[in-house]
Amino acid sequence: MRYTILKTPEYQKWLDKETKKSRVQIEERLSKIEIEGYFGIRKDLGDHIFELKWRNGRRVYYSYILDLQVLLLIGGNKNGQEKDIKQAKKIFKRYVEVKA
Repeated sequence: MRYTILKTPEYQKWLDKETKKSRVQIEERLSKIEIEGYFGIRKDLGDHIFELKWRNGRRVYYSYILDLQVLLLIGGNKNGQEKDIKQAKKIFKRYVEVKA
């Protein structure tokens, strides 16, 4: 199953601040989602929000749009998880309102 990855401006802003090594690791993971449909370690957070997890504490929050599109909402780390999840929900809600 192949997915299309869409990125919010908030996600891109977060990604741009990551180190080159971190960006490469994230892009490799996203490539596996696009090509193989393999998400790896992830968690359903409810309210249409999901979390990609890395062992180093990195998180990327996303949602499904239609059947085969993944919308990357925002990224963060385990230590800022609560704030990041709230922000991801706000971004998703805004995105859904715009598309409705």
